[in-house]
Amino acid sequence: MKILLVNPPSTDIFRRLNYCLPPMGLMSLAAHLRANGFGAVIEDFQFRAARVPDFDFSPYAIVGIGSDTTRFPAALQIARAAKKAGAFVVLGGPHPGYVPEEALAAGNVDAIVLGEGEATLLELVRAVAAGQPVAGLAGTAVRGEGGEIIAGPPRPFIELLDSLPLPARDLVSMDRYQAARIGERPLTPVITSRGCSHDCHFCSSSRFWGRKLRFRSVESVEAELEEIYNRYRFRAVAFVDDNFAARPDRVVALSETILRHGWDLWWWCFARADHIVHHPEMLAPMARSGCKTVYVGVESASEQSLHDYGKRSDRATVEQAFDLLKRHGIQIFASYILGGLHEDPASTEATIELARRLDSNIAQFSILTPYPGTRLFDDLRDRLRHRDWRRYDMLHLVFRHPTLSAFRLYGYLLKANIRFYTRSREARRGFWRVMRRQGVGLGKIGRFFRDYFVK
Repeated sequence: MKILLVNPPSTDIFRRLNYCLPPMGLMSLAAHLRANGFGAVIEDFQFRAARVPDFDFSPYAIVGIGSDTTRFPAALQIARAAKKAGAFVVLGGPHPGYVPEEALAAGNVDAIVLGEGEATLLELVRAVAAGQPVAGLAGTAVRGEGGEIIAGPPRPFIELLDSLPLPARDLVSMDRYQAARIGERPLTPVITSRGCSHDCHFCSSSRFWGRKLRFRSVESVEAELEEIYNRYRFRAVAFVDDNFAARPDRVVALSETILRHGWDLWWWCFARADHIVHHPEMLAPMARSGCKTVYVGVESASEQSLHDYGKRSDRATVEQAFDLLKRHGIQIFASYILGGLHEDPASTEATIELARRLDSNIAQFSILTPYPGTRLFDDLRDRLRHRDWRRYDMLHLVFRHPTLSAFRLYGYLLKANIRFYTRSREARRGFWRVMRRQGVGLGKIGRFFRDYFVK
């Protein structure tokens, strides 16, 4: 029985800037299937020039499709083509399970995997292979004969992550994923834990992966880094855990492991400002082992907005964290959200000015976006302007804001980027250096804004 796992094409800003990362979720699913006797093929449609209907799905008995929000329309298009070819079609990822009625409405999807996928997909595959019914399986949702949604009981999370095999990087062409970089070095992502103990209202991670943090052992991560370094020849990695620095002793142990091997490895990670401030002792070994950048969610200058977001942070802690990182020579990638529900022009301007004053190396500005699966989506469900999921990309206002118009927020988004990246001669040089590395010139930037804010 042949199984195909598909990564739909992306339309977000990172794809437009040529940032394509390998589909880590699908590679983990494929590795788990393979370890249990089922082979799988991965097809990344980010690199396919041909249209979806032209792809031959007929050899595959099962087609699994991973989808986040912006790629959901493309995922449904793939599902339609796969179903037409006679496949059993499965959808998963951090979107379909939160809109099961929409995902199952057209009859092109046979089952949805809800949340963490390895154990559930394996059980689905076994049931299909044996010709058994799938309705009611733990961690799934299907459509009943009367059109109703039949959801199985929740599936327990995988507690021992070391029991999972390493992601099946051999099933994709890793040479394709060279555009995302640290400096001049192509990077590849690594996931060392699952779960998020926080509950930011704009993020679905704690619902999807659970509130309990589950960590891989240092030895397991060491084995993956060794494979990445020696087999695939990457010299930069991104630790993309939601809470990479939640256990400082583990961060130090991983840093010492890299140093002990003598790997010439650059890396970046996500970290909360309070973790940095409360555990500054981890920064020196991080820097020595090759940590070049830390991503910190600042989000807003408004204390009211931080409270609205469920973000347990404050400006003083952020400033202290930035100072510590700079003292250790670690660059800072800061994120900011414009358009909080209680924000007005004055508070929006204050966030832009905060970004300039904090003077991180990179700043990412986005518009508040209520993704399905988040508390924000639940709160704003009746105020959504549309469900064109392609525009849920943090660059469009998709709900009716109480004080700010879409046009005004787009203006602030443009203003924020201009003011931040023209704050100094060094900032301007750094911006254009990155753009040239990605093959992006003024013409491409102009077309990007035309596509997003004019069409």
